[in-house]
Amino acid sequence: MLPWKEMRPSLSQSVWFRGALISTALLFALNPASPSPRAETDTQKRIEEKNQEIKRLEEEAGKYRVTLDDLERTADTLEARLRTVDRAINRLAANIRLTDAKITRTGLEIQQFDAEIRSTASDIGTQRERLARFVATLASSEQETPLEALIRHETIAAFFSTVDNIRILQQSIQSVLAELRSAKHELEADKARAEGKRFELAALAEDLADQKTLQESERRERSNLLGETKRQERRYQELLAEVERKREALQEEINALESELASSFDRANLPKPGSGVLGWPLPDPISITQYFGRTAFARSGAYSGKGHNGIDFRAALGTPVFASTDGKVRATGDTDTACRRASYGRWILLDHPNNLSTLYAHLSLTKVRAGDTVNRGELIGYSGKTGYATGPHLHLSVFATQAVEVSQFRSRVCGRMMTVPLSPFGGYLNPLDYLKES
Repeated sequence: MLPWKEMRPSLSQSVWFRGALISTALLFALNPASPSPRAETDTQKRIEEKNQEIKRLEEEAGKYRVTLDDLERTADTLEARLRTVDRAINRLAANIRLTDAKITRTGLEIQQFDAEIRSTASDIGTQRERLARFVATLASSEQETPLEALIRHETIAAFFSTVDNIRILQQSIQSVLAELRSAKHELEADKARAEGKRFELAALAEDLADQKTLQESERRERSNLLGETKRQERRYQELLAEVERKREALQEEINALESELASSFDRANLPKPGSGVLGWPLPDPISITQYFGRTAFARSGAYSGKGHNGIDFRAALGTPVFASTDGKVRATGDTDTACRRASYGRWILLDHPNNLSTLYAHLSLTKVRAGDTVNRGELIGYSGKTGYATGPHLHLSVFATQAVEVSQFRSRVCGRMMTVPLSPFGGYLNPLDYLKES
């Protein structure tokens, strides 16, 4: 039998080669490379296991919150106080375990995204190679005119077969281009999600460090409490009485200083009451334990005849505290360094562009410094029970900015220099007039 070329002597080698190239390209077009499988088997399984663990730990932390609320309302004996501190330490330990689990899960999610990024990048490389082959084949087929191609073919059927192949090849190129664009969008989305998870991981790591700091602070308090009382209820009650005497004397001292301040500000420059310009400084659920002004506690003589200069929120130790709106930190302080258990404790004063200022007090930890710029909803500290506080809570005061000043004075009661925000009582505003309706 004669060789194929001898049987078809009129078919030129160039036409035969071009046909072979088109046939090869079509083979790839009709059988495209499969995209790399998502790396989700082992990693996804571990993520799901962590999700179950996190759910269990969240339930555990929730139980501690309920029992702490009950204990804090009855912590007027040494034994009850110690139980409260112990439960707070255990709750923080539960939160630490929860945050640890979230850190592990986030790390696994980052691994998964990184694997998907590598897989998508590999798919893009494969598609680029296919595209290069298609383009090269199409270019070789278009080097002659349709008339030349027709003359070179022995039959009309052979010519139209080649034309059909070229059309399919062009369609394949369009398909690969679409796949490339889709893969690039997927790659960008994976990179954005991975970057978001890295930010989340950094925030969780900082949160974990804060919780460990708070736990260590509670352990020191427990040690100090035992040292001061020597486990004797009588000494504990004497300590409470002394704290109350000191608080009343310091309040009288502050009232005298504030009475000397002039209440000079234009209310027309303040936001309209009910405008909701301030956001809630705590996560849901919100629970107000004392309102502004002449509350029952104020009428009992708690503020030396003046009303309550803010509102109090129930907030377990270590609850995140957020900036109520955009602003700048005018000052921070800690009155416990000068007069323990007698005033605001750790506090933050923010000035806002709307001519309001907000004070956050009794904090366990502050996360900002004077001069810092903060955004609405940004973490600025954690609730606590520093200063005069029978239990963990957040005190929020709202001022006309022009009516509040940060004053340093030597306290006759405590014998030390104190730094504290002061305002004539007319400069204190009802926070509920400006907080957004829930």
